[in-house]
Amino acid sequence: MTKKMLSFNIFITFAAFLKKLYNLFTTNTMMKSFTNPVRKGKYLFLALLVPALSVPMQAEPPIQSFMEAAQQTVTVKGIVNDETGNPIPGASVSVKGTTVGTIADIDGKFQLSYSFKSDDMLVVSFIGMRTVEEKVGDRRHFEFTLHEDATDLDEVVVVGYGTSSIKDLTGSVASVGAKQLSQLNTTNVSSMLQNLASGVQVSQSTGQPGETIRVRVRGATSLTGSNEPLYVIDGVPIDDPTMLDAISPNDIQSMDVLKDASASAIYGSRAANGVVIITTKRGTEGKPSVNFNYNFTTDFQIKNFRILYGDEWRNTVRKFAEQTLVFDPSNEYAPDILDPNSGALGSANTDWFKEVKQGAFRHNVDFSVSGGNKNAKYLLSLAVLDQQGMVKGGDLTRYNARVSTELNVLPILRFGINATMSYTDQSNASTSLFAAQGYRPDMPIYDSNGEFDLTTGSANPVANTFNQDNDDIYRILGTVYGEVDIIKGLKFRSSLSANVEFNQNISFSPSFLSTRDEAGGSENHYRSSKTVFDNTLTYNHVFNKIHALDAVIGVSFENYSSRSTYLYGDTYPLDEIYTNIGSATNLTRWSNGYNAYGLFSSFGRINYRLMDRYLFTFTARYDGSSMFGANNRYGFFPSGAFAWRLSQEDFLKDVRFIDDLKLRFSAGTTGTQNLTSFSNRDLYEAGSYNGRPAIIHSQVGNRDIRWEKSVLYDFGLDFSFFNYKLAGSIGGYIKNTNDLIWAYDFPSSAVGGSMSMNRNVGAVTNRGVEINLTSHLIANNDWDLTLSFNLAHNKNKVTKLVAEGATQTAMEGVIVQGSSNQVLAEGYPMGAFLGYAHNGIIQNWDRVDELNAYAQAHDQDYYNGNELKPGNLELVDKDGNGKIESYDRVIIGSPDPDVYGGFTANVRYKRFTLFANFGYQIGGEKLYNKAIQNLPGQLCGLIDYGLNDRWSPENPNATLPALYIGEGVPSFTELELFDASFFRLQEVRLTYDLPLGNVVKGQVYLAGTNLFTITSYPGTDPATVSTSSNYGGNYETSSYPGFRSLSVGIKFNL
Repeated sequence: MTKKMLSFNIFITFAAFLKKLYNLFTTNTMMKSFTNPVRKGKYLFLALLVPALSVPMQAEPPIQSFMEAAQQTVTVKGIVNDETGNPIPGASVSVKGTTVGTIADIDGKFQLSYSFKSDDMLVVSFIGMRTVEEKVGDRRHFEFTLHEDATDLDEVVVVGYGTSSIKDLTGSVASVGAKQLSQLNTTNVSSMLQNLASGVQVSQSTGQPGETIRVRVRGATSLTGSNEPLYVIDGVPIDDPTMLDAISPNDIQSMDVLKDASASAIYGSRAANGVVIITTKRGTEGKPSVNFNYNFTTDFQIKNFRILYGDEWRNTVRKFAEQTLVFDPSNEYAPDILDPNSGALGSANTDWFKEVKQGAFRHNVDFSVSGGNKNAKYLLSLAVLDQQGMVKGGDLTRYNARVSTELNVLPILRFGINATMSYTDQSNASTSLFAAQGYRPDMPIYDSNGEFDLTTGSANPVANTFNQDNDDIYRILGTVYGEVDIIKGLKFRSSLSANVEFNQNISFSPSFLSTRDEAGGSENHYRSSKTVFDNTLTYNHVFNKIHALDAVIGVSFENYSSRSTYLYGDTYPLDEIYTNIGSATNLTRWSNGYNAYGLFSSFGRINYRLMDRYLFTFTARYDGSSMFGANNRYGFFPSGAFAWRLSQEDFLKDVRFIDDLKLRFSAGTTGTQNLTSFSNRDLYEAGSYNGRPAIIHSQVGNRDIRWEKSVLYDFGLDFSFFNYKLAGSIGGYIKNTNDLIWAYDFPSSAVGGSMSMNRNVGAVTNRGVEINLTSHLIANNDWDLTLSFNLAHNKNKVTKLVAEGATQTAMEGVIVQGSSNQVLAEGYPMGAFLGYAHNGIIQNWDRVDELNAYAQAHDQDYYNGNELKPGNLELVDKDGNGKIESYDRVIIGSPDPDVYGGFTANVRYKRFTLFANFGYQIGGEKLYNKAIQNLPGQLCGLIDYGLNDRWSPENPNATLPALYIGEGVPSFTELELFDASFFRLQEVRLTYDLPLGNVVKGQVYLAGTNLFTITSYPGTDPATVSTSSNYGGNYETSSYPGFRSLSVGIKFNL
């Protein structure tokens, strides 16, 4: 660009600017023409000062230009806006392949005269925006929308006690921004990361309103404590994930997951499970902005099983009773079932599933107003969620309110307040769809007297819907802070935060639901509070344009306490209605609980950049916790990282397809204080000794107990290619966690009762690989297409356990802890499945005799502990003692997937935007406890699964063993384990931008969740887990199934 050309462009732009200012002040239409002066001023400033914004023009046009001018010229007009509808003055509009062009005026409008051909292309560009092209054709008016360049390496992510640009990161951080979050239709903050961040597994337990979400970052590390990540909301650590319900998902601006030591060690003793930093929306400078969002959602069960009812159920039960008598003539239940006069089978045809279900829906309303100027910024938001679950008696209403303000008292002094409040009224369903599915369909809802039928000895599913189980929960998150700029680049910040929760649970069961003919009720009152006082000093400066320093040091003081009171009583004066616990005639159970701890921390981090090419990060935190004894109260958690921006080196600068290439490595230590507050102390409780009241020693304090520590190694390659059209990262990690805490139970014979002590005895390793890819394939005025993909592989292995109190198994030399179907075993992943191996189904009496002979040769009566029959499973006697017992169990499966991740697509065509979020998992097993149904003597409901694949003399090649009446639940084998691989459309959303003009903007949208799942898993949902389990939990829960949903909504902004 010549000096003559530059001067001419600046003169034209400046003249247009002066003319517009004159018109504004003389016509008194400033507000009409200048709808957003702050943002428009930014664009004008760039247009005036950056020569790159000007359209290249020749000072002396070539001869061809004069010949074109002689042809018939056509004038096209239009406007250039950003994605929020604000005009972009100074935007460049040119004819592709020519020197003809112009720039947009202060209103973003342009006019261009040229001898256009139908296939000519208009090219529109502006710094920091994606360039768009559009064919002229026979159009004479155009509206262009420029979108910010999503691949900008200067995009800021939030790290502990500060921020960093993506290009300057030395650690592993997964970020989910406002654009992606705004597409999600969820009521739970934790679930917003699902499929969007590599190495992060998000699992739901059930579809019950208010159900908790399980989140794992790069695998589980603790044997007995929480494996949830640490959540940090606007700089305040949150220990209890349920506190996230205090925030409306619509208030979230961004979520950043800190995965390696370089990123997370700043949080020291609580960062071993990763850190999720949540940044909420704030007010910004500009005119007031009002936002309103409403959506209605209806929920459906993901998968419905066909349940046997009426004569089909009765005929099926009779068929299995007949087979039972053939192989077990002395069976006590089968004769009555086959006798039509015995009354063993009822005549009712009750669809319990239908009786307990109800329409499931959600109303969700969000409202906010924000704005401000250079001296004050503000935001006020309100949200209401009204949800009715798919089971009667289960619903939830939640109210959220949030206030955020910041005042610039002086140019160097700022004060601010962030406060969030919520109230939740939750009714928990006392029955479930699984209970309805398993209840006898031949039993009526009511007996002949009009009372609930209790023939089976327990209340039927419909009766259970009259149980009361209500929670009233109040949560408050608040922070006040002040910042002062001491000198240029040096800032001091002090903040005081408080998290408070009050929870009252009331449960009541009327007498007509019990065979004891008495009502029972309880009250549980819980409150907790935590205060955090943080003080930080930050400094950043660039020396000689070569050395860049960014440092932070600080101290933190944290105090936590909680109290709980539980009372249970029976026999109430008003049987059907609960009044209060004081009206109970008998108080039969009561308890109190108290917990408290304190944490003092000092921390620091130094980021150093040399020539914007070599990046170094050093972080350390020193924590002192009252949870530990004097011998190990303090823990030191350091980390270091190095990154090399290869793309800045001379040997790669000429490689045109490389935009950015960075190699990084980090190592460090993080920790966990996964134990109760008083583990270092001896505890006593009230009890009895020899029939007399006494104080009993219940816990032996361990004054030498130490922090659980994780040593992390992380390496990766971050890249951006082809003019930022393809970006991503490939990395790997190793996380070795030692000194894991395990409660050792002393033998009752040694201590005269129950007594335990926490000890550091275990170790776990997690190793994995992660891949992230994002491609901006299309970006023009009409079309925009962005695809993202992430993949993670994590191998979890228990490497050390304590031998005392270990579970006896057939695996010689392998220490196993735990007694359920999922256990801890050395050399296996946490939650490995422990069960019996088998040799198939016994086909005849000859094989039964052989097995019993083998047992008698080992001085045992029966091989299986009782009499076997043809059709039973032949379990393997692993220890060779002649009988089947718990010692014969071995590891038969793993819950961990081989790989998991997500895929997202964001497609925009003019005013339409389609967002799709897919999730997948390959490998991993899940226990489906309905795979082998049994028929107890009292009988039960049956689903149409596997009934035709049960062994019988006519079906000897069946997969499943015979079903005999009254035989009980079969032993756990791999027949109940299934591949939990799946591919799922997690979420899809179609949005249409309403053509309402520049002042009011609106959207309508349709959304769906869990619309389809491709899987071979036979249960209701392969992706759900039990959130109550610290490890494992990979089994079909017995309450709510997962759900799919359809939503319709509308949004306005003005």
